[in-house]
Amino acid sequence: MIPTTDRLRDDLSLFSDVGTDVPVVHEDSRHVKVVLYRNGVKLSLKFDKHTGCVVQSSNETDPVTRYPNYRVLLASKVFADLRTWASSQYRILRTSVDEALLLPVSGSMTIDTGSIDANLDNIDDFLTASRGEGECLRTLLIDGPAGVGKTILIERLALRRSRDFMQVQAPLLLHVQSRGRVLSFLQDLIAYSLQTMRVQVTYDQLPVLVRHGLVQLAIDGFDELGDPEGYDLAWAQLAQTIEDIEGQGALILAGRETFIGRERLLKAIPRLGRAHHRLGVLSLKAVDPNVAKRWLKGRDWQENEIAHAEKLGLFEQGSYALRPFFLSQLAGLGKNTEFLTTPPLIHLMNAMVTREAGKFGDRVEQVMDQEQREQFIIQVLVEAARDIAENQTESVDEEMLLWFVEIVLGDGCDDTIKRLLKNRILVLAFLVNDDRHGYRRFAHSEFYNFFLSHSAINAVRDKEVPKFLRRTILGADFLVSFGAVFESIPSVQAQTFLKVGQDLLSQASNLDRSGRNIAALLLAALPVSDLPNGVGIVGANVDDAVIRGTAQLARIADSSINQFDLRGADISGVLFDSVGVSTLIADETTRLSSSFPDVGWIQLVSERSDKTLDGALARDWIDRHGRRPMNVDGAIVPVDVKDHDLYKLLERACRVMLRHHWIRSSGEDRVALLVRAPCWHELETLLMKWSLLTKEIDRQVGGRPSIFYHIKNAADILADNPEKEEVVGFLQEIVASIRNSLVC
Repeated sequence: MIPTTDRLRDDLSLFSDVGTDVPVVHEDSRHVKVVLYRNGVKLSLKFDKHTGCVVQSSNETDPVTRYPNYRVLLASKVFADLRTWASSQYRILRTSVDEALLLPVSGSMTIDTGSIDANLDNIDDFLTASRGEGECLRTLLIDGPAGVGKTILIERLALRRSRDFMQVQAPLLLHVQSRGRVLSFLQDLIAYSLQTMRVQVTYDQLPVLVRHGLVQLAIDGFDELGDPEGYDLAWAQLAQTIEDIEGQGALILAGRETFIGRERLLKAIPRLGRAHHRLGVLSLKAVDPNVAKRWLKGRDWQENEIAHAEKLGLFEQGSYALRPFFLSQLAGLGKNTEFLTTPPLIHLMNAMVTREAGKFGDRVEQVMDQEQREQFIIQVLVEAARDIAENQTESVDEEMLLWFVEIVLGDGCDDTIKRLLKNRILVLAFLVNDDRHGYRRFAHSEFYNFFLSHSAINAVRDKEVPKFLRRTILGADFLVSFGAVFESIPSVQAQTFLKVGQDLLSQASNLDRSGRNIAALLLAALPVSDLPNGVGIVGANVDDAVIRGTAQLARIADSSINQFDLRGADISGVLFDSVGVSTLIADETTRLSSSFPDVGWIQLVSERSDKTLDGALARDWIDRHGRRPMNVDGAIVPVDVKDHDLYKLLERACRVMLRHHWIRSSGEDRVALLVRAPCWHELETLLMKWSLLTKEIDRQVGGRPSIFYHIKNAADILADNPEKEEVVGFLQEIVASIRNSLVC
């Protein structure tokens, strides 16, 4: 009915005025009486042990206030004042969440061992439904890649709860986000979120409200809460928080899919596996292509625009354009698209820069051409991203932004033009208002990652190790973006970066994080490396490492990697010498080298479900995927065939498809050279036969027309997927052709 006397004393002491004595508790057979000072007033609280009712009085002359139970007392104006909380939160969220323009939730939801529809009502019902006997905590994991809608989903839930609070009385939701700092204490973030809403609840009082089911806690970006030694502090903080809110508590934990999967969470916090806890997992995915098309039509897209975008591969599996945030950006681009010969993120970012560069007006356009305006935007935002990273925050002062305009323009710019540029830079689509007045932040983490990647490339190329590379932890999301950005820069700049990066790594101090971070950047750059002697990474201790695509010649020695994400990667050309890997993140398209080491455990990611492998199972998986190639029951392509030039060309082309969508016949970059390989004609013929290749001719380039090639079902081809009939038939014919020596 009511908490124990010790629990009451502990709870209410957190609400007592600072500097006053701890609450005095008296107990008899019928009542528990507590006396404390709250907001300068001496309060007497009498708890009825049988009914749970609470009588509050301040002195003998004032009328008493009766509450039906302890929860209502805590929610009252004298304590948490949840009505004011709801009103304040609703005012904040209604301006940032336009539900009329939002896409439906897309993904799969598993509660304990069963699956239910992933929609907003079911998600809310799981978190707010009546508790079973003995149940003391509900936890919902929300995972998915950047831009898939994790943050907006939490904001939608918070908006719904605050809007309907007076009618429904469902628990309010506190949305706690990582603020971009290297060392982020959860209590600091909770305090900041409460302060933003101007509520009277403090960070140490919040667990009491969560434990009693009055408020629920959502930690967004949990994977970003790391200390300088890794993620141990983040897990320890979470474990303590879970213990503090057990009772009627509920917790939402959102982050990237490779960090907070169900099995990993249970390994890190075994307490959540106990019978009195319920655990749900919501895996958000990109929206269905047909849903995306209908949504774009509702945003005034015409049929020819949708057909053009579809031809470009924007609606295919794996496209950034199917993630809700980027789909919303695409809505404003229309026909302003080109063939996707760059990774989708780079394509969308470039298209947005082009669009923004066209909004400066005639006066600016008379003195700056389109390319100059685009470079101006990029340079200012690169400076803004660096400033945010180096200050370990998530926003930049508007005055600082205007100063960056001065720096980029230099001397000699007309004052009128400078004023117009300053006015425009503050309203770029890449930036939005921050919670703090007079500050701007990037509208999405991918925008920030894009411009910070350019900053890192520029700094290392100039033989500089900026403060953010010496202090911060480069996470996996950033490294994925960095790899895409690095692939888009000119070859000469890439070579300079790789050469200088190796020199800086050899000189890095053990007193900061520069060595760890430079090594992570070099690893992410391996698919673009074309140095004659390859890349050498020696004596590095890396937190997160990511490689996408086919890594070129490299040697990693006397090093350790905490988490190595190799989904979609072929690292068969990388030599490992005395290297330790704690966690390998992989999928069935991953191809390892013969020297790849044993790992602590493998997180195997697939469309259907994720699973972990350790011990003998992990060693066997590594052996089968490149260390000791062997034929596997049910495999379509035998091991010996995979060493043939035709199959190697197919693999390289398919890995390009995972990032580019198109291979262009003209140009001197690594992707274009695939079309000139000796086996390309034979491969093209076989792919066309099985309707797995699309060809487009671009006659607007000038000179000879370019041919663009797109391979369908690339991931299924790499994974030997036996469920796709056309993939099976195609691979069987490849095998037969190689066996009969009819190709190349």
